[in-house]
Amino acid sequence: MASEQIEKLEEWEIEEKFDLSLLDSNHPLMKRFRELAPGTHKHTQSLESMGENVCAAIDLSPDTIKLAFRYHDVGKMWFPHLYSENQGEENIHDNIDPWISYQLITRHVSDTVAIMVANNFPMEVIRIASQHHGTCVLKGMADKIKQSGAEVNIDDFRYRTERPDCIESLLLMLCDQIEASSRSIYVDQKKDVPPDKLVVNVYNRLLSDGQFDDVKVARLGILKKIQEALISDVASNFQKRVSYPENDNMEEGEPE
Repeated sequence: MASEQIEKLEEWEIEEKFDLSLLDSNHPLMKRFRELAPGTHKHTQSLESMGENVCAAIDLSPDTIKLAFRYHDVGKMWFPHLYSENQGEENIHDNIDPWISYQLITRHVSDTVAIMVANNFPMEVIRIASQHHGTCVLKGMADKIKQSGAEVNIDDFRYRTERPDCIESLLLMLCDQIEASSRSIYVDQKKDVPPDKLVVNVYNRLLSDGQFDDVKVARLGILKKIQEALISDVASNFQKRVSYPENDNMEEGEPE
């Protein structure tokens, strides 16, 4: 649905306008987002910081990255209780069929696009935000069906959105997955995993799943700089030791 919305907008030839007031922390949309979905807002703050660190390492527009990262999940504010970061002890999905949960959770991408269009976001930013899940699997819901003993086609639980087609979209998807994996591994599970291994494994998993097939990167060195910047970020935030092995074998991690 999100990709269809993008295509319609392109047909209408909407004029690009970069409203810098959207970067104001007191912008009305940001204030509503922060109030209605505080957990999601905190998540986007973490991602924005990661994105800024990468921008310092490679040549990307910091305003575009900041705007896309800050609002990429703004659609969650319409139904914040559907998402774990905004829930308390009660998880609404414990009593919902996994297939229905999948439909409810994945809709936040099209909701984000709708909100961005209504608030005159630049098309470039809308496209980046709409691709941050690509065709990734919502693994938690697929696993619930497996645990019940029923057969499941993993592809039925993929997001129905476009895969990243530019380095900015790739970066948003990668940071989103790394931030979630970091919280799960270091905070929830309290495992001692080297940051370089975590970052490389997340990147390799997405790469092997075909999520980056549509991204053209001018120099392979850019990918190395992105990984190094993210390794430093994870190490700094979770106080882990950074290591850069010259010949590190990338290991495929489990999809989130």
